[in-house]
Parts: sequence; C-alpha cells; structure tokens
Amino acid sequence: MGSSPSIHQSVCEKHGEQLHVFCEDDGQLICRSCEQSPEHKGHVTAPVEDACQGYREKTKHEKERIHSEFKSLHKFLNQEEFYMCRLEKEKEQKLSRLQDSVAHLDNKLQELKNGILELDKKCQGSAQNLLQDIKVTLNRVSTINLETPEDVSLELHTVCNVSELNFTVKKMLKHFQVKVTLDPDTAHPGLDVSDNQRRVCNVGKDFFRFFPKPQTAGGFTALPCVLGRERFTAGRHYFEVEVREGIEWSVGFCLENVPRDTSMPGSGFWIIKLKKNKMGLALSSYATPLTLSSQPEVVGIVLDCDAGLVSFYDATTGSHIYTFPKASFSHALRPYFQVHMFSSLFLISSDE
Repeated sequence: MGSSPSIHQSVCEKHGEQLHVFCEDDGQLICRSCEQSPEHKGHVTAPVEDACQGYREKTKHEKERIHSEFKSLHKFLNQEEFYMCRLEKEKEQKLSRLQDSVAHLDNKLQELKNGILELDKKCQGSAQNLLQDIKVTLNRVSTINLETPEDVSLELHTVCNVSELNFTVKKMLKHFQVKVTLDPDTAHPGLDVSDNQRRVCNVGKDFFRFFPKPQTAGGFTALPCVLGRERFTAGRHYFEVEVREGIEWSVGFCLENVPRDTSMPGSGFWIIKLKKNKMGLALSSYATPLTLSSQPEVVGIVLDCDAGLVSFYDATTGSHIYTFPKASFSHALRPYFQVHMFSSLFLISSDE
C-alpha cells in the first residue's frame, strides 16, 4: 500500500496530480489516479467542491444542534433560578410578616405589663392615691387589647413542575447516548456475560465447575466486575443500565489501567454502589454516603471527559443522583460494572 497524500498538500505525493477528490471512507483528499487505485476501490468519493459543500452543511447543522442544546440547557437553568428566586422571595415575605406579628405582640404585652404595674401601685397605696384619677387609669388599661396575631400561612405558593424539568434533562442526556457492550475478557470468573454482551449475571464461581471457562489475563480476580468494551478519552458520553434484578450493584467508570486484583475500588474509580434498600455509596478515592428518595430501576451515567466529571441520574425520572468532584483523567476511561451474588445488569441500547 502506497503512502497516503496529506490533506495539507495541493498535489498528490504519489501521482503528482491535483487533489480534486475527497474520499469519505478515509477522510482524505486524493487525486483521480488514487480514486482508481486498489487502495480506494469501493470507497465513497466525491469532487472536492461537492464534498466541501456537504461538510459545510453538516457543520452548519451541528452548530445549530449545539446551539439548540445550549438554549434548552439555559432555559432549564433559568427556570431553576427563577423558581429558586421566587421561593426565596416568598420565604422572605413570610418571615417578614411573622416578625411584624411578633413585634406587634411584644408591644401589646409591654403595654399590659405597664398597666398591671400601674394598677398594683395604686392598690398598694393609700385610699386617696387609689381613687386619684382611677377612672382615667381604668379606661386606659381597658383599651389595651391582646389581639390575635395575623394568621401567616406557611403553605408555599411557588409551584415548580419538576416532572417537566426532569423531562428536559432526560431529553438532553439522550443526545449524548452511546452504545456500550460488555467485554467478556475482563469478566470475573463468577460472572456470566450474555452472547449479545449486554447482560451480565453473577452466578458464582461454583457454577463454572460444571461449565468451565478460561481465565483471561485482563480479567478481574477479586471483585465480581466486568468492563465495557468502549474506551473514552474525549467528549461527552451517556449510557443507561437497568438494575431491576438482584440486590446489589456498582456502576460507573474506571481508568483502563486499574488493577484487576484489588478487593476495594479506590483511586481511578468513579462509581456508585446501590442496594435494594434505597441506600448507596459514591466510591472513588473516598466513600460518600448517598440518600436516595426512591430506588432507581435504570441508572443513567454521564461522562464528560473534557470537564472531568462523572454524573449519575435516575434515568426513569431524570432526577440527579450524584456528581463526582472534578477530576483529571490520566488514561482512557471504560464503563465499569460490579454485580453481586444473584444479581444482574442489563445495558439498554440507545435505540430502545
């Protein structure tokens, strides 16, 4: 196979002809002779002018799509800010009214105390002192009324349609969804990976005494884990994993070069551990307890390589579960799945 022409050259290095053709399969500028060569036989090619126009349109559409996504994201964030501001304003108004009521009651109580002190003083004095201006004193004290304070309702009137906001989140995440499959060569001996490489079950090591399988060099030996085939080094990626079956799972991402014989995930792992009792842990270099309002049946996992973030969502409701602090990824990241005894995981395809 000859050397491929550089896309920065105007003349083919091999044939000395002008680079008037674009090869879609290889993403290269080639000449007419290259187009007819075995190297590019059967490839989709087009004149440079046509290919250029096509890619201009693709670039334009991609810019419009990204702009639309940012508009949706800004709308979502603005809605959140709007509702938070309204809640804060409503809270301040209710607190102010409560404080006014308390201050008004304090004033009335002080008036009553002063009236009682004045009456006590008269009663303890002489008959002449008691009768001196008694009617004026009684009239003044009798006008002091301990009014019932204003009823300040604590019910909030600011209503946020969370389901609508969560739908926006789910819609945005779907744009970054990628196909993830399991890599049987990384599977622990107690895990059974399906033929389509989308389901994994923990059947225990004893099962394979009757159905032996070879131990691979890259397989996990301590924890019942398996990695995804895909490797990610840049961009944003999202996939979903179903965790309905079983009692305990761990899902997320890890560096490709993490040790396979470790008994406890640590540095190089960004995973959450879920149990059927609505309890969870976020595990990386340290453990963070998670309190879940409901048990997720499908977990959505987002990797933003450029921002250094790994996030988790309840894919059914769109609600956020946890985001790890910003990290710097030193190697390629791979999807990570840990399946405990008598549990299983199922990877949901992007077209389902």
